[in-house]
Amino acid sequence: MHFLKCYPTERQREATFQYCPSWSRRKIWFWINRIAALQSEKIFWPKDNFGNDIWAITVDGVHCWIQEPTHQEFSKDTSYFSHKYNHAGLCYELGISKGSNRLVWMNGPFPAGKSDLKIFQEDGLKAMLIAKKKMCIADGGYAGSDHIHHCSTPNIHDSRPVRRFKARALKRHEKFNGLIKNFHSVDCRFRHSIGKFKSVFEAICVICQYQIETDKPLYHVLVEANFQ
Repeated sequence: MHFLKCYPTERQREATFQYCPSWSRRKIWFWINRIAALQSEKIFWPKDNFGNDIWAITVDGVHCWIQEPTHQEFSKDTSYFSHKYNHAGLCYELGISKGSNRLVWMNGPFPAGKSDLKIFQEDGLKAMLIAKKKMCIADGGYAGSDHIHHCSTPNIHDSRPVRRFKARALKRHEKFNGLIKNFHSVDCRFRHSIGKFKSVFEAICVICQYQIETDKPLYHVLVEANFQ
């Protein structure tokens, strides 16, 4: 937990805990991988398929800063460019249940240069929503006429109650993203490999899932009964 939360260098870690760096390194990655492996138990699409609720989840992409990947021809690989960091990055697509404290979809990592919309269209979530006959709520970055029946975004034609409902749903999702970014390992430049980033990010999502189930629940989207 200390490694995920503070992301110390080996020298800092040795000074704090007085352990051999190679020994602590093995232990850290052993437990990170064990925590990440819990995702099959904690992050899943519900068996009841959200019942009769059509708007099942909110979806958003989370960018994280990484070291510049090598490119065979050029000094930088532009496919990893993150507009949020102006540096190389990776992106995860997250889907959160609108009606419960549950992360139900986690997909990635993708090079940050790939847009949220393309990830949604090409990498599984759109196909799942079609198969499940459900819709998601997303921000304006997902706007596009070809999937209007599967992804609802804020638009000028929304009534005031619907506009406020979508805004609350998306702010609720941002609260979960904020829990993730409380971990310095994904809020600063990640120093390790992309493979290790995957383990770290997914372990953090498992921990955040435990948090929203216990002491940091997400607010209910419909807590404001009067949207007029």
